[in-house]
Amino acid sequence: MRIGIIGLPASGKTTLFNALTRGRAATGFAAGRGANIGVAHVPDTRLDAMTELYKPQRTVPAEVTYVDLPGPAEFDGPKGGMFAGEALTQLQTVDAVLVVVRAFQDASVPHVKGGTDWKRDVDDIGFDLLFADIALLDRRIERLTKDIKGASQSERTRINSDIESLRGLQSELEEGTPLRAKEFTEQERGAVRDTFLLSALPFLVAVNIGEDDIPNSDEISSGASEAVGGKQSGAVSVCASLEAELSGMDAAEEADFRESMEAGESGLSRIINLSYDVLGLISFLTVGEDEVRAWTIERDTPAAVAAGRIHSDIERGFIRGEVVAYDDLLECGSQAEARTRGLLRSEGREYLMQDGDTVNFLFSV
Repeated sequence: MRIGIIGLPASGKTTLFNALTRGRAATGFAAGRGANIGVAHVPDTRLDAMTELYKPQRTVPAEVTYVDLPGPAEFDGPKGGMFAGEALTQLQTVDAVLVVVRAFQDASVPHVKGGTDWKRDVDDIGFDLLFADIALLDRRIERLTKDIKGASQSERTRINSDIESLRGLQSELEEGTPLRAKEFTEQERGAVRDTFLLSALPFLVAVNIGEDDIPNSDEISSGASEAVGGKQSGAVSVCASLEAELSGMDAAEEADFRESMEAGESGLSRIINLSYDVLGLISFLTVGEDEVRAWTIERDTPAAVAAGRIHSDIERGFIRGEVVAYDDLLECGSQAEARTRGLLRSEGREYLMQDGDTVNFLFSV
């Protein structure tokens, strides 16, 4: 999973990037600098428990790649200019956008809009995504219009249908409807097949709060989720400055500090959980003395396709999956005991994987 982090200047997005990836990217960098790219390990207590049970040679958590995009030097309203050049190129590689909006107060770092209002900032950035898509569709229409010359009659009919569909999508965008909220017709899907549309990406929001608001973080998250709610959208609150500070501590120190601050669940866990929920993702586990590993797949993925996540040969030669639910395996203490108790199941290639399944794929190539 690859997530692009975007936000206005001084929103704290690079600070949050550092907290998520345990990175040290310079904060407050000017427009024109390159993107920061880092990897975060997905926290999973099930992986920890299986590691304790199997004592493997190595443990491999699932990973998320974060791309911290350089923001504009100035932002005077939604015009589509926030997403151009490298920012647009990088966004065309991600699976979702994480919008960081500022809710903390800091007189030494003025807000670019003159005052803190995170809901306004979410709207402005959301509209900028819409404007960028309108421009992308304009370019697509221009290319198709040129293709009409010299095209056969049947090709002209298809091209004209595509142009009509693209103009219809532009009208929806102009009305403020992001494409992630839309059910595309087959004709519309065909018309945009060569166009990467930003407003179709899942839309995650991190409300960056100050330390004084940490006790109210659950309430803020709930309000933000309600405000941002919609298809493939969600929100959570996080104190990026505190999370960046805690990311440099070892696990025991961090736990003690969180308890003293009543900081609760880590910002990484909050954002990962939000990402998995909005994108419809789950994890399955492969376990053994050599390796315990978590794998990320989409919900309702068939077993054979999940096997291909490990290696294409396993999907191609899939025979069956030996599946034990995580809770059952933890109680039994081994797959052999799970088999004895009748808790190990043989599942075929069409079995839909469940979150927390532990599985051993049998295959032949």
